[in-house]
Amino acid sequence: MEPITSHLSPSNKETIMVTLHGATHLPTCKDGSEPWPYVVVKTTSEDTKNQNAKAVTSVTSEPTTAPIWGDTVKVELQAEDAGREDVILKVVDNKKKEELLSYQIPIKYLRVFHPYHFELVKAAQSGKAEEATAKTHLYATVVRKGSFFPRYIGSNHTALEVFLRGVNEPLVNNCDPMVVIARVVPNYNDFKVNQIKQDAASVGLPITRLSFPNPSVMRFDVPRGSQNGCPQLSKPGGPPELPSWNQSFLFQGRDGATNFSEDTALVLEYYSSTSMKGGEPWTLSKPLGVSVLPLKSRLYRKMLAGKGLSGLRVERLPITDTKLKTINGEAPTVDISFQLLSSENPENFLTPNNSQVLPILDPKILDEKLGTIRESWSKATVSSTMESSTSTAQEAEEEPQSPKMPHEMELNNYRRAMQKMAEDILSLRKQTSMLEAENRMLRSQLTQEEGEEEQDNSNAQKLDEVSMKQKLVLSELDMKKLRDKVQYLQNELIRKNDREKELLLLHQAQQPQATLLKRYQDKLQKMKALEETVRHQEKVIERMERVLEDKLRDWREPLLNRPQGKPPMAFPVLPASGLPLGTAGEPLPADLYSALLAENSRLRAELEKNRHQPAPIILQQQALPEDPGELGTGGDLAERLQETDGPGHSKGTETLPAQDLLASTSDKFSLLAKLERAQSRILSLESQLEDSARRWGREKQDLATRLQEQEYGLGHPSNSIITDLPNSLAHTKDHRRPLKLDPLMPSSDTKLNKPSNSQNT
Repeated sequence: MEPITSHLSPSNKETIMVTLHGATHLPTCKDGSEPWPYVVVKTTSEDTKNQNAKAVTSVTSEPTTAPIWGDTVKVELQAEDAGREDVILKVVDNKKKEELLSYQIPIKYLRVFHPYHFELVKAAQSGKAEEATAKTHLYATVVRKGSFFPRYIGSNHTALEVFLRGVNEPLVNNCDPMVVIARVVPNYNDFKVNQIKQDAASVGLPITRLSFPNPSVMRFDVPRGSQNGCPQLSKPGGPPELPSWNQSFLFQGRDGATNFSEDTALVLEYYSSTSMKGGEPWTLSKPLGVSVLPLKSRLYRKMLAGKGLSGLRVERLPITDTKLKTINGEAPTVDISFQLLSSENPENFLTPNNSQVLPILDPKILDEKLGTIRESWSKATVSSTMESSTSTAQEAEEEPQSPKMPHEMELNNYRRAMQKMAEDILSLRKQTSMLEAENRMLRSQLTQEEGEEEQDNSNAQKLDEVSMKQKLVLSELDMKKLRDKVQYLQNELIRKNDREKELLLLHQAQQPQATLLKRYQDKLQKMKALEETVRHQEKVIERMERVLEDKLRDWREPLLNRPQGKPPMAFPVLPASGLPLGTAGEPLPADLYSALLAENSRLRAELEKNRHQPAPIILQQQALPEDPGELGTGGDLAERLQETDGPGHSKGTETLPAQDLLASTSDKFSLLAKLERAQSRILSLESQLEDSARRWGREKQDLATRLQEQEYGLGHPSNSIITDLPNSLAHTKDHRRPLKLDPLMPSSDTKLNKPSNSQNT
């Protein structure tokens, strides 16, 4: 970096000088790799307009999270914009052009020409990225420079400039470049006491911590007349064996740098530049050595006595309290120059060239250890605010005495007083104009801030109104949703109530149907009992038929086995007279024969009548007796069938006597009549059973259909009337399949009629 030769900014402008020392714990890139960091410095207006930044530091030689830069950059802006502009420091990765973090410092808080040594940190917040940036510390020195030096009341000079050239002799035991911290302390003895006590403000470089994004205004406050001075840091001087800086330091009159007194001193502390690397916090270790130059009244008079620049040069200022040695084995010395600046806008600053023409201060009058000036005359303190007459008398002691007239001396004193008065008037006018300009700037800033505050308030009010409207709209939407939900729930409640009423009505309607269904089930059970009875009757009839067939077979066998030519005994051949013969071959009486024929005709007519008549409806069928002895009147048929093997035959005889023929014939007719009655009874029962089965099947199918309709919700009207249902109807599990009746046995009419027909013939 080139040495800075001017401490003032261009007219109507301000310059922000930023020296980036280094950083620790930088965040990594988004992909987790270490960055190649560099720093970009710009104003808020440049950042808003996306202008290319000119104030950019160098890039580190390797990727790191603890870079060391040591570069000084500057940004310029208009003086009237300083109240609303901020300076932005951005740490950027060189490869990915990714912004790692940024800091924004308000320029209006910075005091003009005061060096701020900042430690910039981010406040801890939630989130991984915020936690990573909260550990980062960026160290920088910021100086705000104006276009003129302010003049303070009580000071005849605006600033003291010190130019540090370098070490005079080569060093033999220095391995690293050195940096210098320069300061002017109002009382050197108190400063030494504070250093012994390890006061943080007096040891090394005091750091001011700024916490972002909202730094405190009190951190920018600078007390006037600090006991430890305002330390300034130089750039690293090299090479290590012969460090050279050629750097100028500026100390303002506000800080007491122009007040030369017995205890005021210029203190230069030398540090190794490696002690600045990686420090947490950014502090310097023990100094390599110290140079002290007392700023006493004699030195002040020497500076004012010179022609041209009001300054002096010390070629060999010793470095004390050090272990450094030159090639001659002596303590090293440095070459410095310094001058007083009285103008608010001086034109000449110290440079390596013009500093060589300054008057050289004789090193013999300097004490080797303390660096104090030997004075053989009075040790009274002479400040820069001493009266002109006193300074003139002391200067007259140093100059050779020349005989002057009292009138000329008075005239010279008057001229000097007038000149001093004129200078004071001019300085007061300049101070007045400066104060007026500052007042105007402050008023404009105040007005601007008030306008911004009003605008912010209006914007905040508008934002509040917008947010309230949004909240109102959202609340209305929520209310509408709730209303819709309530309406939906009310509709659901009404629907549920209607459904409950329908279920209650359906339950009430199903109660009589359940009663009716129970009655139907009882009827079905009775019908089952009737079916069982019918089946039992069929079995009885079948057994009776088998018994009759067996008896008829037994009765026929003797007739078939008789010798030919003889008529059977049961049916004798009628004679020519037409009357049957008796047992002795005599014809029967006519009245008996006619009675038998009449009885036979009556029975046949009754049988034919029973065949053609429809069977009567039987609501309840009585079970036929299982015992065949119950058939017939008084049970005589069963008894006789059991006692005889056939009609007209005894169980123990083969033929009947002749006198019993009429009795046998009458028994046969009686049996035949009873058999015909039984056949007619059987036929009528069969027809009644068929009709009952058909009617029962239709009713069962109707009930099954109604049950299906009730299962699928298709009910008949509640006022429907069901009639003509049998009492014996029962509900079965499989109501879809009608009960299948056993087929009726074929009628035995033909079987039973064969003997009667044969007899009739």
